[in-house]
Amino acid sequence: MNSQPPKRASAESPAAPSGDRTLRADARRNREQVLRTAQRLFATEGLGVSLDEIARRAGVGPGTVHRHFPSKEALYLAVATDEFEQLVVEAEELATTDDPAALFTQLSRMIATGAENVTVKSALEAAELDLRTAAPKVAADLTRHVADLLDRAHAAGAVRPDVTVDDVMALVAGAFSAIRHAGAETSPERSARIAQIILDGLRPRS
Repeated sequence: MNSQPPKRASAESPAAPSGDRTLRADARRNREQVLRTAQRLFATEGLGVSLDEIARRAGVGPGTVHRHFPSKEALYLAVATDEFEQLVVEAEELATTDDPAALFTQLSRMIATGAENVTVKSALEAAELDLRTAAPKVAADLTRHVADLLDRAHAAGAVRPDVTVDDVMALVAGAFSAIRHAGAETSPERSARIAQIILDGLRPRS
C-alpha cells in the first residue's frame, strides 16, 4: 500500500495556465485599448499628446502604457503596424468575395487609413523608421493580398493590363503625399476625392 499523500500538482496545475491566460488576455485588451486611443488622439489632436494623457483617455494606468510602449516612437510604430494588420484582415475578407473590383475597395481603404494617420507616418519618417523593415511580415502579407486582388482585377478586365503590384503600392504611397500636400488629412471627403482621381488612372482606357 502506498503511504505517500496524493499529489496535488495535477489538481492545481490547470489553475496556473488559466490564470496566465487571463492575465495575457487582460494585457492584450489593455494594449488594444491604448492603440485605439492613441490612433484617435494622434489623428485628432496631433503627436504632441503625452503618453500619460493617452493612458488617461484609454482608462489604464500610465505604467501600462510605458510598459508596452517605452517611447513615443515605439507607440507610433505599433499604431502603424496595427493599421497594416487591420488592412490585411480586410484584404482577406475581400478575397472571399467574387467582386472583380475588390482591388479598388482595398486600395481606397488603404489610402483612407493612411490619410487619417499621416502624422504618425511623418513621425516614423522623421525617426528614420521604415514599417517595411520594422514589420516585414505584415508589409509582405498586405502586398501579397493586394497582388492577389490585382490578379483577379486583371482577369476580369477591371484594371489596366500593364499595371503591376509595384505600381499599385507606389500609387498608394503617392496618394498619402498628395493628400498631405493638399492639407486634406482632416477632410475625408477631399482625401477620398484625391484618392478616386489617382485610382481612376488604374482603370482600363476606354
